[in-house]
Amino acid sequence: MREPEDDMPAAELDARARADAALRRIRAGADPTREAFDLANTLNDESVGRLSRRVRDLFRRR
Repeated sequence: MREPEDDMPAAELDARARADAALRRIRAGADPTREAFDLANTLNDESVGRLSRRVRDLFRRR
């Protein structure tokens, strides 16, 4: 059974929905290592982006 999240771009999904979609792909036969790697990279990129935005905002205020 396909979920609507399976057809959405990853950028439009929150972290929980991305993880759920990765688990569904693994259950459907996708490579677990690749799915975990892609998910970790995406979450890491988002964390770095949030942190760097906050640091830029902090320096702009000074």
